[in-house]
Amino acid sequence: MFVLCGPGGVGKGTVATALLGCTPKLRLSQSWTTRSIRSGESQDAYVFANDFQFKEKIEEGFFVEWASFLGNLYGTPWPHSDVLGCDSHLLLEIDVQGARQIRDRFSDAVIIILVPPSDTELQRRLEKRGDDASHVQARLGLAISEIMAARALGGEEFVNETLAATVDAVSKYMSLKIQACI
Repeated sequence: MFVLCGPGGVGKGTVATALLGCTPKLRLSQSWTTRSIRSGESQDAYVFANDFQFKEKIEEGFFVEWASFLGNLYGTPWPHSDVLGCDSHLLLEIDVQGARQIRDRFSDAVIIILVPPSDTELQRRLEKRGDDASHVQARLGLAISEIMAARALGGEEFVNETLAATVDAVSKYMSLKIQACI
């Protein structure tokens, strides 16, 4: 199990999508959220649910991890047994709160930390994806503490400066971890 985490806007979703194309037998877990879909965002980026639906799933024990972040709920369904093990690999693209919960439940989960090249670039990415000014400022205010919390989990850190270089470096790292599993 690979856990891709880092602050909002760092490019986790973009990197995760690119990794699916270059890492054999890698599957991306589809997270749930109560936030609204962003302009230009794919309908299948998340399972978009209302608060009632999400809380019902919490009560059912549906999520392996879930968290509240800036007024919205986010969660990852329990993985199916067929995606855990050396024959297939699961990628969770989640926030740091979720990564901490995964680390607590799966000590062998491989933590991959993405960090931005600079605060200015992180702000540009947040604005580019359509977040409003107050949300951008809230995300920026949390970014440093999220990075510190991610580093406390251990794992390998990658600066997401350019997509190609980041995907290449993360893919090579994942391949080494996969080879160690075999």
